[in-house]
Amino acid sequence: MNVILRGKTEEILNHMVEDGYANSKSEAIRLAIINFGRENFDETEKVNRKLDRLNDEIKTGKSRLLNPKEALGKHAKWPE
Repeated sequence: MNVILRGKTEEILNHMVEDGYANSKSEAIRLAIINFGRENFDETEKVNRKLDRLNDEIKTGKSRLLNPKEALGKHAKWPE
């Protein structure tokens, strides 16, 4: 596969090699893909992002927490 990079992406790739993060441009691209995958597809990261989003919605009033009675409704084991 051949990849042509220009501008900022080429500049970043060159810096990765020059600064010793990677031994070659191919290795730098592999590292970037792995890093992207960890940030976007790692299960723990996805769960944490979702929890952060829910917390933000609660803080801004877009969502609210339910108490156990509200959450279980007619399925509550011990009605009050």
